[in-house]
Amino acid sequence: MSFLTSLLEHFKMNLNDLDARRAAGSFDLLTTPYDLPEFQNVIKRIEEAKAKKEKTVIYGDYDVDGLTSTAILKLALDEFGLNPGYFIPSRYKEGYGLNSERVKEFKDKGYQLLITVDNGISAFEPIKLAKSFGMDVIIIDHHEVCEKLPDTCFIFHQFLSKFINYNCSAASLAFFVASFLLKRNDDYLATLAGIAVFSDVMPLEKNNLNLAKIALKNLNLYRYKNLVSLIGVKDEYEFEDLSFSLIPALNAPGRISKETLATIDCCKLLIARNDDKLIAKYAPKILNSNQERKDLVKNVAFVPQKELTSDHGAVLYTEEYSGLSGLFANKEMRQRKVPVAVFSPDEKDPEILNGSLRALEGYQVDVFLKKNQNLFLSSGGHEKAAGLRIKKKDYFKVATLFLSECEKQALEIKKADEDQIPIVLEDLNADNYLTLQEFEPFGEGFPAPIFALSGAKEDVVFSKNGNAAMIYSKDKSSKVVYFGSIEPFKDSRYHFFTFIGSFKKETYKNVSSYSLISNEIISEL
Repeated sequence: MSFLTSLLEHFKMNLNDLDARRAAGSFDLLTTPYDLPEFQNVIKRIEEAKAKKEKTVIYGDYDVDGLTSTAILKLALDEFGLNPGYFIPSRYKEGYGLNSERVKEFKDKGYQLLITVDNGISAFEPIKLAKSFGMDVIIIDHHEVCEKLPDTCFIFHQFLSKFINYNCSAASLAFFVASFLLKRNDDYLATLAGIAVFSDVMPLEKNNLNLAKIALKNLNLYRYKNLVSLIGVKDEYEFEDLSFSLIPALNAPGRISKETLATIDCCKLLIARNDDKLIAKYAPKILNSNQERKDLVKNVAFVPQKELTSDHGAVLYTEEYSGLSGLFANKEMRQRKVPVAVFSPDEKDPEILNGSLRALEGYQVDVFLKKNQNLFLSSGGHEKAAGLRIKKKDYFKVATLFLSECEKQALEIKKADEDQIPIVLEDLNADNYLTLQEFEPFGEGFPAPIFALSGAKEDVVFSKNGNAAMIYSKDKSSKVVYFGSIEPFKDSRYHFFTFIGSFKKETYKNVSSYSLISNEIISEL
């Protein structure tokens, strides 16, 4: 069976499906909300603000979706002639969402129109307060809707506005507002919206897929200096550069720094676009925060007495940065290969714990949230990633329920090896790598394929430091690289091993090689 055929069978696709997936992203393929009444209400209120020269402020969020949403609206409304102010809250000082204290400050500064992006749909009291001050509030948000809505008639939400029937980022909603006001589709604003598709783990279909493709195309075409400053200079950018370089860097200040200006500086960098002076000012700060983030995640310490584990799940507790709990959970999930929950004390109230849940393919942490809402102070997310806040006294109860849900779901999950694609060493070549790229981008609802490659013990060699095991092709152009315990290779009972991992391209001194990068092996007699 050819490599292409294996991929088509794995994804349950035919060649027509592949042609549609590998088509270039296009504005013409986007579903737009321009005729929807709720969308037009938002547009008319913004146009009214411009006509009356009302003082306007945008209130965003500290994650990448919130940062890109804010930057999109700020740039568009500046060009439109409204010239709004904007504010990005601190995760540690203010937490997620609009708050009443900030509303009071907006009132004191004379703001007449408040626009929330990537938040607001559950900000009942702050919006009620804003209305009492005579301020109108526009909400542009994609989060889950509560049973009631805030007291405002200006809401643009993918479901409430009957726009689309799948989730999308707030940045994509902001992009459509911007495009309508500017009477054109701006490439850079579309790039920001496409980045948010990956940062918020949106399903890779329809508008989301198109914006993701447009973002990568534009990054390679225009090489925006502010984005390149965080990724680095490359001959060609790939989707992985967005997911594993750009997005973590933009997220880092909001997770690491407890100063409000750190997240605002991130937004300033996104607004700067190609301004060399501003890029030189803000990019080094962000990169330093990202390095600090990497170091913290690498060296995180968990409290042994509060660790609960089973064959199908783990719950961990750390006294370290609550803003990094999601990254801690991701790291542990990859290493333990089970769903993971990580909790840490809230910065403001140590009797409250902030938690992050992360799940492997097949598990659904949002099911756990729905079943146990009565135990949470707040919660939200999707099947692979979620966040919650609980009372400290409920930690062990919540942890036990999480593990029980993991055990239950494990019984219902299809065996992982049924989804692995068997290959041989010769399949790791340039042509097949290009074929794999035709299926990109990978992400929510369309995960990257996992491959399985078998090899004999006699062909295995080890790195000098003993941290990796490898099998090379005869011409050294392809290899298997296994990072994990080498103890199974020392066991005389085993003569063959199946390596489970991802197909990667590596380039060194302009020479490319192709590898299966593995963190899991199956030992065979």
